[in-house]
Amino acid sequence: MSILELQGVSKKFGDFPAVNEFSLSVDQGELRCLLGPNGAGKSTCMDLITGRQKTSGGKVFFKGEDITDNSEHKIVRSGIGRKFQVPAVFPHLSVEQNLEVAFAKGRGPFAAMGVFRRTLGHSNRFDEIIEMIGLSRRLEDLAGLLSHGETQWLEIGMVLMQDPDLLLMDEPTAGMTEQETLKTSEIFNRLKGSHTLIVVEHDMSFVRQIADVVTVMHMGGFLAQRTITEIEANPEVRDVYLGEEGDH
Repeated sequence: MSILELQGVSKKFGDFPAVNEFSLSVDQGELRCLLGPNGAGKSTCMDLITGRQKTSGGKVFFKGEDITDNSEHKIVRSGIGRKFQVPAVFPHLSVEQNLEVAFAKGRGPFAAMGVFRRTLGHSNRFDEIIEMIGLSRRLEDLAGLLSHGETQWLEIGMVLMQDPDLLLMDEPTAGMTEQETLKTSEIFNRLKGSHTLIVVEHDMSFVRQIADVVTVMHMGGFLAQRTITEIEANPEVRDVYLGEEGDH
């Protein structure tokens, strides 16, 4: 069953078509990787899904509802969470406090902390997220003291605290070591099934470890969609993307 559908979505900046009549359907519980060279329209596509940018044409449906013209805030509350390439954590708060703030869901951050402590402070859900992201020993540490990989995992945990049905992940392994990338793949593979994920990524070894289906964009439009093995063997994809990015 499809949880997200883009139907002929377009976005123009002046006369430039950043996304050009692009269609996409993602099933519930699937992990979809969205690939393409720089400027292909991947991040703009994420912006259109979350309402950060408004479409110039086409429709976006989430859980069967037309969310094309909804506000960014309303889309988040409907069950879509997003992690950006550059982590957005609160460096002067502890790891635990960052997760408390992420529980806000329309509340103010300090009100969120109070509700969190009353309802979720010792819940299975909180324990599962902490265990999954591997920061159980860093709960009292300031987020600003975490390594780059740990900061990325904290933000993944913050997105999970919102309990979204759909997670959008924009280059989650950027700047990570090989070991950190492997751990991130383990996190994503655990999330598959219980969550739906769309991952924009350039690291092909990471994509091989996590992807159910790969969609490739080029010049704002659809180029190909197959398993990772079939995508890597596609001559057109190799010509426009993998020849440039495949060794990264």
